[in-house]
Amino acid sequence: MITPRFSVQQDETSVHVEIHAPHVRAQNIEFDVEDDQFKFFANPYYLRLTFPGKVVEDEKSTASLDAASGNITVTLSKQNPGEKFANLDLLTSLLATRREKEAGNEGSQSKRHFIEEIKDGADIGSTLQEAYLDEDFDWEIPQKLNNDNLLKEVYGFNQQYSGYLTHVHSTANEINEVGNPESDTAEVRRQNRISCEDAKFDEDYYMENYINDEFIQTLIQRKSRFYIALQQQQQQANKQSTSVDQLAAQVDQALHTSDYKTSTELTDAVEFTDTEKKIMLDLPRKTHIIGNKQSVYLGLVDILFAYLLDQRINQDEFTVESAWSIGAVSATLSNLEQFTSLRSTVVACFRRGLAYPLYRNWELCEKVLEDICTICQLGRRAILKVFLQLKHLFDQHDVYYIYSKLYIDDYSVWLQTAASDKVIGSLAHKLHRLEIDKDEIGWELDAYEDLALMTSESDIEDEAGLASAEQDVAVHKSEQKISLKADQGNSNPKPLIEVLDKPNAQQVAAQTSQKDADSKPSTGVNLSTPAQTSVSDLLVLEDKNAEAKSQSKTKKPLIEIID
Repeated sequence: MITPRFSVQQDETSVHVEIHAPHVRAQNIEFDVEDDQFKFFANPYYLRLTFPGKVVEDEKSTASLDAASGNITVTLSKQNPGEKFANLDLLTSLLATRREKEAGNEGSQSKRHFIEEIKDGADIGSTLQEAYLDEDFDWEIPQKLNNDNLLKEVYGFNQQYSGYLTHVHSTANEINEVGNPESDTAEVRRQNRISCEDAKFDEDYYMENYINDEFIQTLIQRKSRFYIALQQQQQQANKQSTSVDQLAAQVDQALHTSDYKTSTELTDAVEFTDTEKKIMLDLPRKTHIIGNKQSVYLGLVDILFAYLLDQRINQDEFTVESAWSIGAVSATLSNLEQFTSLRSTVVACFRRGLAYPLYRNWELCEKVLEDICTICQLGRRAILKVFLQLKHLFDQHDVYYIYSKLYIDDYSVWLQTAASDKVIGSLAHKLHRLEIDKDEIGWELDAYEDLALMTSESDIEDEAGLASAEQDVAVHKSEQKISLKADQGNSNPKPLIEVLDKPNAQQVAAQTSQKDADSKPSTGVNLSTPAQTSVSDLLVLEDKNAEAKSQSKTKKPLIEIID
């Protein structure tokens, strides 16, 4: 049979069930209402819902079919008008049977021995009541890990799985850090985790993020969507309250805001999308009898830290590395860790938050811890939405899908059926008051920060000295250029091209006359002188004529090129 998609709403007097069952005929639809159960059947669809309160089928009850959309709307009357049905948006809890709900409510806090001797005169009723109390934890008292199973080691949610990681080292699983998941004890896993964290921590990386933290500070200062939703919830409660009693009533009602169609204040944080509703319908039907509830809640804190750190770094967006990043930062996923105290959980979160992600900054880790407090104050619906997103993320990976099977699926079911808002609220209160010192991390973070500051100051001084030296060189070169220009101005060097004065008319006439005289052939006799000329005089005249001819051939041009 197919479980159809459905949603449930309510008002003061009625419960409205909307079922999506396409291609069915009205005459083939069957309903059955009995106390707190509603059953729907139309081949091949079958749906059984168990409500928190009783409903009746009376003259006000109706059913309608929209053949075009395939939606069937059923309205049932509440047996007690005005009663508020809690958790109608937690679809997996509505699908649980009566027996499963009773078993979930009666889950014990710790596993009991198969045979336990009870002293004479003991109050058996009070003993059982004490065993089932789960509302108040002392989160600071470490608990001893349970090693009842002597044949093989177990892991996963509620320590209920084994055999799933037999061949983990033959796959491309870069999240797993456990040497042998099927045989390593919880203590061996813990020691191995600490060793891996020590080896992974990079002091140079940490110091660089400590000094150059401009972008990291913008990530820290950004308001998360959970913080905004909590502000809206508190403002809504304050507006509607006029006394302490009314305020308490409004806060209690705010926990079930999504049960009402008129509630639209916190849709992003506590109301589920169609995709998330479909994921809830596909979750396995399980009844969890929790052996160690404190460990389950602490694992919740660890996984939330990894998710919220990735979201703050990537500004509320998943990336291709998000599945690995979340798995690597979470000690629960990467090392199958089972925490025993709240302080040890937060210390492990900080250690891995300073060793694995893209940005490794102490203030960033502190901000993520605040984000956990905020989402816990919003209640288990906000946390459930986170785990539904994680399931969608890990299911799409061809290797890391195994972590949905081991942890995410069970957490998603448990949050709907057995998790306590009171315990989650107590957890938020303890986290808010918890203070973690850097010395607890074990990596001498204060010393590295001091070293980073000293190195940064030294670099600044070196850069200042280099800048001063470069400035001196520039000034010296400028002075040299000024001196050179002054020297050139005093020497008055000749230009490369010298323009000679243009000759006047008399000079041109004289030159022309000289050319004519030079062009006439010389006879060695001075015609203007009638006297006789000696041989020596003729030789002198001949030399003068030769010199004149030579000078006429080498006459200067009007423009002279100077070397």
